[in-house]
Amino acid sequence: MILVIIIVVMSSFVLFFGYIGQGGVRHVQIYLPEKIESTISFQNIENETKIVGLSGISGINPTLVSRTDYDYILTIHNYDEIPHMFFIDGLNAHSKVIQPNQNVTMTVYSLEEGEYDYFDRFEPAKKLGTFKIVQVGLLNKYP
Repeated sequence: MILVIIIVVMSSFVLFFGYIGQGGVRHVQIYLPEKIESTISFQNIENETKIVGLSGISGINPTLVSRTDYDYILTIHNYDEIPHMFFIDGLNAHSKVIQPNQNVTMTVYSLEEGEYDYFDRFEPAKKLGTFKIVQVGLLNKYP
């Protein structure tokens, strides 16, 4: 009888600590969310439309980089005096029309690596920058 009680108590402790150890009682997420967030803006610099990185990315007409199988959440502000529409060629990802002093948020998701150009849909002949999707993790190159 005592042996049964000891086994039950020990099993309860194992289950209890296993549940706690797997994050069952944590008030915060312990794993990084599978998303990347950046904020950019359309701006008129020297009478040319440019993309300027504001948060998560910097520079003028920056290269935007995401990972495969991750959400890339992009907030786009329009600090210009004319409307714009952000478009990534090859992914067919685009924002809605962004009026002056407004912003939109769009999500880009891809399972495949690639390099794509992004444009203002209202100036499609002028490439503004590059959007890269890269795979990060173990490679299957070695036997």
